[in-house]
Amino acid sequence: MSESPESANSAGEHHEVRYDPVHDWPVIFAPPRARRPVSLSQSTKPDTAATNPFAEFNEHLTTAESFALRNADSEPNGPGWQVRVIPNKYPVLTPDAAHDEDSRRLAAGLHEVIVEHPQLRTDIADCSDEEFARIFLSYRERLKALAAEADVVHATVFKNQGRGAGASQPHVHSQLMATRFVPPHVDREFRYAERYRAHTGRTALQDLLEAERQANERIVLNSERCTLLCPYVSRFAFEMLIIPHCDQSHFHLVSDDLLADTARVMRQALVRLRTVTGSPDFNFVLHTAPFAADNSSGFCWHWEVYPRLAGIAGWELGQGSYVNPVYPEFAAQQLAGA
Repeated sequence: MSESPESANSAGEHHEVRYDPVHDWPVIFAPPRARRPVSLSQSTKPDTAATNPFAEFNEHLTTAESFALRNADSEPNGPGWQVRVIPNKYPVLTPDAAHDEDSRRLAAGLHEVIVEHPQLRTDIADCSDEEFARIFLSYRERLKALAAEADVVHATVFKNQGRGAGASQPHVHSQLMATRFVPPHVDREFRYAERYRAHTGRTALQDLLEAERQANERIVLNSERCTLLCPYVSRFAFEMLIIPHCDQSHFHLVSDDLLADTARVMRQALVRLRTVTGSPDFNFVLHTAPFAADNSSGFCWHWEVYPRLAGIAGWELGQGSYVNPVYPEFAAQQLAGA
């Protein structure tokens, strides 16, 4: 290959197709599309202090909390909290169907909202390392509690920030959905990890991490316990992946040290993303193993970050393929220098 991805993104002439080995979807890298005139983000007008349901002192506007990190002298469902987890008022999944014989058809499960800050903030990148650590601690503790429940087999934590990413409330929050099935993307990753372990005796994601370290083309940040990188087959411009430096299947079993380090790296990812793109809109998603699995599967938990700089259009929806205007090598170079 005569032209590097970095120069390709500058010159705008080099096109390439890469295939994801796990999901088998193709991604077409087409740098000229980065020059299209598009709006990077759409703001959502915040509620007033009195009507914002996620603000401190408005706890009466939400469902009763299922978990909270609070001041020692505060009472449940009142002020004095740092992070608050509540059942979603408008759930995708219904806990009432959990014991029904046809609960899969009835979308049984649990749908919660993690309110990430007591005061109105619209961009989680404005939170401190300490505040990020509390948010990630809440994720771990809710997942740990759900792992003991017999009615769910998997749980996903995800965040939609900005209207372009699907958020309906501007106050910083994320969501958790616990299901009686394993979502297809995680299931494919899990089956791939099992096959990889059976054939090699190693862990697919840890081998990928080692290869990325040796190549050193897509690394954004190395911390003591995890690495932030741009995937070789990135579906979205400036997409990022956080991989821990250990072979661990479940996020709810992470140590305090790894939890804090992961939270710091996620904050860095989002701050750098905003600095480079000027857009605060993104999704992040935790991929963790089904609760019944163990480390012998070869699956490794990880976080995926999807910037929402442009919408998914007809080609992606109709063909199961993606177009990305920014090579991950170029994205990593920009993010690492931010």
